[in-house]
Amino acid sequence: MPTIDGINSNTLPNPIDPTQQSQMDFMSAIFLERGNMLDSEVRRIVGDIEKSNALLVDVNNMINKSNIAQYGSSQYTATSWHTNGNNIVLDNGYGIAIHTDPNGNTKFTMVDAEGNKLMYQNQTLVPLAKGEAADVLQVGIPVMNDMTFVLDDGTEISFQTGTPDIPFDAQNVSGGLTDITGITITRGTQGLTVSNLNTANPVIGAANLNGVALDAANSDGYVLVEAGGLHSWEYEGVNSNNITATDPNNASAQLGGYAARKLAFQSASTTEYSGGSPVLSAAERSILAEDLKITYTDASGIGNLTPEEWGALKSSLLNAKDNLTSNNQLQAVQLQRAMATYNQNYDAMSNSQNKIYSLLRDIINNVK
Repeated sequence: MPTIDGINSNTLPNPIDPTQQSQMDFMSAIFLERGNMLDSEVRRIVGDIEKSNALLVDVNNMINKSNIAQYGSSQYTATSWHTNGNNIVLDNGYGIAIHTDPNGNTKFTMVDAEGNKLMYQNQTLVPLAKGEAADVLQVGIPVMNDMTFVLDDGTEISFQTGTPDIPFDAQNVSGGLTDITGITITRGTQGLTVSNLNTANPVIGAANLNGVALDAANSDGYVLVEAGGLHSWEYEGVNSNNITATDPNNASAQLGGYAARKLAFQSASTTEYSGGSPVLSAAERSILAEDLKITYTDASGIGNLTPEEWGALKSSLLNAKDNLTSNNQLQAVQLQRAMATYNQNYDAMSNSQNKIYSLLRDIINNVK
């Protein structure tokens, strides 16, 4: 029998010897052996998918760094943002639409050039991929204190918050939610503010060249960084969907989901986003060289790329992202086929056993 992924009849725990087994046992052993080989194939494909997904996250992070390095410190001589009624039009395809529901509650939706969204409603920020619905408890980001969301192009969108109606109770992970009262948007020297956002009559200011002063005057609070679209955000290097926290009632247990995010953002933060030029970490340099086989220029030798070097690297990263996305789709098809073959094998084994059993039963009945 040929070797497949290191497995053949000699590497199995019990090599098949047809002279030592009944017909039923021999056929069962054949099906089980094939099942083990198929199981190995399924696990291999799953491992490849997990690796591709991890690489895709790393590539998105590096693309985000490239965007910030290229655009994060823009020095404007004239404003490029503008407002249209309750809509704010930013650079690079970003925009914010502010609206009031029939109950007088103000909501807003941020969009990017690809159609991904970040929606604010019911004291929660909800990331949404284009054309998809979302489970708030699964992906929602609770609004409890001041927060700043850094877009891929380096734009900082800071949310000022009010006082929670109900104080946060860590034991029950309840309360603590509050309204966003204002928004401060800055990118380099450009700035814009929105006030009275917790009323039915929000006030949208005009864009000005006061971005540096606005940024200095407002605390950033918790800082989340866009990771490849408004539907994906990272906090301290971890995707917001994957944030975990220790269960306040059981120190040995971990919580996930909305409860974990409430615990993560429960206290006020004085973090200030520096907006400096990002650096390629040693792990990222290893990924580029060993996994993605991407060559790039790094005059510093330690990952301190210039904006021009980041721009050149970004082109390769975008190609790698497209390739990984295509590979993921192909791997999903391969996994589906492997699982179908895996299930068919056990169905065939079951049918074979049933046929042999039926034959033996008929023989016994005839003997009687």
